[in-house]
Amino acid sequence: MKNAVSKIRAQKTKTREKQAIKAGSSNTPLHKSRLIGFLIVLILWSLAILASGIEHIVQPSQKLETLLFSMASNGVFLLVALFAVGIFIEALNPGFTKQNSKILLVSMISAISILPAGVIFYMTRTGLIKPDIAPFFMPFAMAPMLATILFDRKIGIAIGVWTCLVIAIILGKNFPLFITGMTVTVLAAQAIHGVRTRTKVLKIGLVTGLAEIPCVLALTISHGINSDVLTVIMQASACIIGGFISAILTLLILPLFESLFHITTDITLLELSDMGHPLLQRLAIEAPGTYHHSLIVANLAQAAAHEIGANSLAARVCSYFHDIGKLTKPEFFIENIQLQFNPHDDLPPSMSTLVIIAHVKEGLSLAMLHKLPEPVLRVIREHHGTGLLSYLHHKAKSQLEFQLTQENPAQSSDGQTKINESDFRYPGPKPSSRESAVICLADAVEAASRSMEKTTPVHIEGLINEIINTRFLDGQFDNCDLAISDLTTIKRSFLFSMTSMFHSRVPYPKDENRDKQQAKAGQTEQT
Repeated sequence: MKNAVSKIRAQKTKTREKQAIKAGSSNTPLHKSRLIGFLIVLILWSLAILASGIEHIVQPSQKLETLLFSMASNGVFLLVALFAVGIFIEALNPGFTKQNSKILLVSMISAISILPAGVIFYMTRTGLIKPDIAPFFMPFAMAPMLATILFDRKIGIAIGVWTCLVIAIILGKNFPLFITGMTVTVLAAQAIHGVRTRTKVLKIGLVTGLAEIPCVLALTISHGINSDVLTVIMQASACIIGGFISAILTLLILPLFESLFHITTDITLLELSDMGHPLLQRLAIEAPGTYHHSLIVANLAQAAAHEIGANSLAARVCSYFHDIGKLTKPEFFIENIQLQFNPHDDLPPSMSTLVIIAHVKEGLSLAMLHKLPEPVLRVIREHHGTGLLSYLHHKAKSQLEFQLTQENPAQSSDGQTKINESDFRYPGPKPSSRESAVICLADAVEAASRSMEKTTPVHIEGLINEIINTRFLDGQFDNCDLAISDLTTIKRSFLFSMTSMFHSRVPYPKDENRDKQQAKAGQTEQT
């Protein structure tokens, strides 16, 4: 009897799970449906098949039946290659193929990279380019360069291999050309990784063009004495021109993809690092203390991010803007108070908390107004996490305890429980990236270091350990992939940077001759 009841319960549980899965899939938005991603890939595959038969479509030289068999054969090759590339990408970047926006972007990169092949083929058929030179004009480096800048090297190599295969099939299953494209793909993906200037993109384009020349020489050797020296020189020149065209097209297309898909590259971040930005100029004039604080946080965060393998440029640039919300009420933040008067002395702790916490929301508004990219917005939103304003929380508890003691001296301090700790916490969210977590820690360490009485290495190390341990135990790093070893590395980096910042100097000797001259001048004036 018990076994029968258990089986019935198990069947009901499975039925409910299936219903829940169906309900979840039915509620999935259309733009996130797996079907949309499949359709995008299907369109890319169809375009590649059409491109592979462009020669016979433009100038029919075969029977329709032969053409269809040829395109079907190419379609099978392309489908297998596309499937292999998809497995490769998913293995190295789990979840990548489940995001339709990334699938669409990768497909657009592939399609745009294949398009020049059709143009060059048309120019060959019209006699504008010689057939034995045309293949070397192909911009093989464009796809891996775009994909690497927008994603990473792994995606760049995968998309580059797929594009080279399509181009090789378009040009009559040209195996040497495929090897040439593979060489360029690997070199371009490796060289373009971490690029931060547009000038370097042009240099890499020329380098990839030069890398094709050994392939030209290999083809020349394989042809033996039938090779013409002038043709070889023209082929080598075409390789260099093709590499340069790849770089130019990359620079022209990259801003469009950044805007359409809301991707922030290191090139854009480097442009934001210009201290002449209007918000940073305002910060330097209206809140000089906050401006100086942001510069030091940027130095601390950049060094620590570099040590743990995070994006050091993103950490630096985002640090510049993380406290721009203080521009609305700069006089309410201690680093900007020039006089002895502190406006928080006349405010209850709850009101002071609201004013201080508001700088996060105000910072987001200013950042959106100036169209700052998403990584900067994320850091502004997360650089305090859900941290506690401990000073104001303690002040509120002390005031309440004092008030209760005055009203009823016999009452114990249990009245402190009326203070809600959540009222003195930032709204969050917690840091969601390693760069955001590093900036969160750098911000706290720099601010706390200003209240240190002794700035010896031992005291600095104790302060850093206390802040990092407190944030860790408070769960501020639960939403980012920051390992314990990373925290140890960050501590070491902070200690080195802070110790260097608070270094001591050898006292300069007094100029006795100058003191004597000043004393004589004073006596002369008195007489």
